[in-house]
Amino acid sequence: MVITNKMPREKFPFLLLLAFTMVAFSAIITELLPAGVLPDMANDLQVRESSIGRLVSYYALGTVLTAFPATALTSGFSRKPLLITVIFGFFLSNAITALSQNYLLTVVMRVLAGGFSGVLWPLMTGYAARLVNEKNMGKAISMVMAGSTIALSVGLPIGAFLGQVIGWRGAFAGLSALIFMLIVWIAWKIPDFKADEKKINIPVKIFRMPGVPLVMTTTFTASLAVYVAYTYLSPIMVTNGIKDNAGLALGLFGMGAVPGILITARFIDTHMRSMLLSSILLGASVLFIISLAGHFYFVFYTCIVFWGISFGGLPSLLQTATINATNGLPEIGSSITVTVYNIGVFSGAFIGGLVLDYKGPDAISWTSFLLMVIVILLVVTGRRFAFPSR
Repeated sequence: MVITNKMPREKFPFLLLLAFTMVAFSAIITELLPAGVLPDMANDLQVRESSIGRLVSYYALGTVLTAFPATALTSGFSRKPLLITVIFGFFLSNAITALSQNYLLTVVMRVLAGGFSGVLWPLMTGYAARLVNEKNMGKAISMVMAGSTIALSVGLPIGAFLGQVIGWRGAFAGLSALIFMLIVWIAWKIPDFKADEKKINIPVKIFRMPGVPLVMTTTFTASLAVYVAYTYLSPIMVTNGIKDNAGLALGLFGMGAVPGILITARFIDTHMRSMLLSSILLGASVLFIISLAGHFYFVFYTCIVFWGISFGGLPSLLQTATINATNGLPEIGSSITVTVYNIGVFSGAFIGGLVLDYKGPDAISWTSFLLMVIVILLVVTGRRFAFPSR
């Protein structure tokens, strides 16, 4: 197959990008599955449930540690062999986890999977950008990131269901089988691209580019705001007198995320700033209403749907903003987004836990709302470089 730097297409390559959407979905399910099968996994490995919960953190730790250095070290490699190697790493780590009888080995596999994730996201974003012409770049990235958003929204319910039906080991084995099929699909259909020489190193000066620091700050704060509340959805429900049915809430969140993804994909290339502002304004409004009137069932669950809508396109919007701010360097821009976003995930869960312990569950949604207000202010001030009108 001919190796090129770009594959210009008049027709949008839906099926090619769908493969990356499925890979993104599988990666996020890999990240979240321990939380979905937590009790059974803890009993089987004879550890506390909190130890299984930390497996999600170990995965994110691997992602944070590898996103920047891996992008620099692998940028000189041909894209397709690297992509297949990375996805095979996911297959291997999940397969070994399914067979593991030892908690320490499971931890190592989680960190390994997270490390491959740090390589995967910048690599997939770069692929998406090269498979289309410039005017469709945002749409292509949105389609890839849709796999992440949908998996994040419904990943835990799916993981819990599979764990109940076939056991936690069967769930990991099934995920490995899905990933293996994706490897075959990509090896068969996806073209290869040469590395771009100008991306071999990540210069420190990239962080001084106009707009990059503000986009990074916004990405971190937005991720922080979301995960302060998302991680502790169950306590929020209980304190509002809503039956603790996190599965239903996550399902409604996922239903809302789908139109959010579709709307973002439609307008991201022409109205990115407006879409981003609309997303965070809607998210802030939802959190404000939950804080005031979340004890009404209809109000609470309606807000969850609209929260999903607000979140659906957010990762794609932040990803595209970073790539634009880094002057169209997709791998570098994506590695920045992945690292900063995952630091926000860590911080959100940590700060949300502190709020829960010291202020109670009532304060969680208020904290998330105030953080979203900060995000709004950051986007408003970034009109010139970080989030220009398009």
